[in-house]
Amino acid sequence: MANNIAFQAQGPTYKANATTTSQTITVYSDSPCNQLLVQNHEPSGTQGHPVYFRVSNQANVTVTAPGNGTPQYALCSIPASVKVYTIPYQFSNTTPMYIAFISESDSPECYFTPGEGL
Repeated sequence: MANNIAFQAQGPTYKANATTTSQTITVYSDSPCNQLLVQNHEPSGTQGHPVYFRVSNQANVTVTAPGNGTPQYALCSIPASVKVYTIPYQFSNTTPMYIAFISESDSPECYFTPGEGL
């Protein structure tokens, strides 16, 4: 479990090109962990687009982008951001994490890295 240490990658980084249709990737880590570093490489401002994502231990996970008056179960990676999220369960090289992702428009790039730390 992470404490006040710098983020330490514990597996490969997965690239996701989000579209307006929910897609899912399967993420494995080299050792048990429960945090995820998310990097949105889209430029901020009028050219960048957020990536909405949902993390699950179930392979059939999907995500829908929230709209005005229609909340959804989705985390948001804003353009030009790097953030660490804590996942409510551990995943490893034998217990994968599934990430569903979507965008409102275009195809922003988002990167997901399993690990531990701040």
